[in-house]
Amino acid sequence: MPWSRIPDHLRLRPVPVLYLDLDGTVREGKDDPLGRFVNGPEDVRVFPAAVEMMRRWKAGGGRVIGVSNQGGIALGHVTTAQVVAAMSETQRQADSLFDRIAWCSHHPKAAGPEWARCWCRKPAPGLLIQAAVSLGAECGEYYPPHLGLMVGDRSEDMLCAHRSGLDFEWAADWRARAGEQRSAAK
Repeated sequence: MPWSRIPDHLRLRPVPVLYLDLDGTVREGKDDPLGRFVNGPEDVRVFPAAVEMMRRWKAGGGRVIGVSNQGGIALGHVTTAQVVAAMSETQRQADSLFDRIAWCSHHPKAAGPEWARCWCRKPAPGLLIQAAVSLGAECGEYYPPHLGLMVGDRSEDMLCAHRSGLDFEWAADWRARAGEQRSAAK
């Protein structure tokens, strides 16, 4: 059906989305001073530059979705409650700029197939698709890949972006731009 024949109430507004890996991108992770994966809210330390870049994206009318592999749940290293608490603390430290935070609880080395196999663990695109579809349904929007950007610190993030049709930027470069833009404004 041509666009002109679609009723107004069925037309969704295209909106850019910033998909952010969490550990190592928005908050310290195992390759940062924390030195390990985030295991609970007490471990959460959000990078101020990430918050600044999120704020700029939102000011331009975009949405922000956090995505994270949390395979420690499937392996029994952390509980779902610990992950929920860490995500809540991440949202708090990020000034509630996330429109959605989603995570995959699976890990390929988990004991049972229901915890080992999935379509949502990065680099698979399922987590991004699921988060975008649910947020879009709530907001009456859609998120075309050509308007989106994924930021991450690992090759699995880059591959996930590629498989999702998104542009990709490395986390360190993305956060560094916050400082460059602040300096240029002085």
